[in-house]
Amino acid sequence: MRVNRRALLLAAGVGVAAQTALGQTVLGQTIAAPTKALREMQIYKVPELALSIWVENQPPWETELTNATGRSSFVVQSPDNYHPPTVMTYVSWPSERTSDINQVAQTAVARASQNFGLNASQARGVVRFPAAYGVLKGVEGSFVGQVEGVAMDVRIFVGHTAGRFPVALSLYTLAGKMQNLSEVVRRSWGRLAYLP
Repeated sequence: MRVNRRALLLAAGVGVAAQTALGQTVLGQTIAAPTKALREMQIYKVPELALSIWVENQPPWETELTNATGRSSFVVQSPDNYHPPTVMTYVSWPSERTSDINQVAQTAVARASQNFGLNASQARGVVRFPAAYGVLKGVEGSFVGQVEGVAMDVRIFVGHTAGRFPVALSLYTLAGKMQNLSEVVRRSWGRLAYLP
């Protein structure tokens, strides 16, 4: 996953970063008010994932469709002037169906936690619980992991709508800052939908 090193370093205390209002000066640059009001959210229809994904647009977040792991994933990253720095990823398996999303989710959360630096024993200890976002119902796990040596709060959710394909969502931000993103999660994950 692509990580915005500048945002991580700024938020980790190497510099000064804070969410700003339009018209304020940030790191010596004046932010001018846009001439036209931005939409609250940007909607991306991603045929590779067969999903409609809602992304923050005030300020606009960066998006990228990548195939780095051999499977398409949609990566959303907060802009440099946003605190806390945040990365969200969306992955799906449009050709797959499962009747037991819990087993799929248990395996996915364990594998993801190891990708964030937990060992096998720690990965087994990640508390998993039922969760739902929009049309998806499944299992979620949260833990503190590592990204480029920086402690991060990580949330992994795997779910589906009965009869539809599984979807995996992940979110990570600086350790201790996850609670600041509850509205971002509600607005983005809560509006996620399957494409027709």
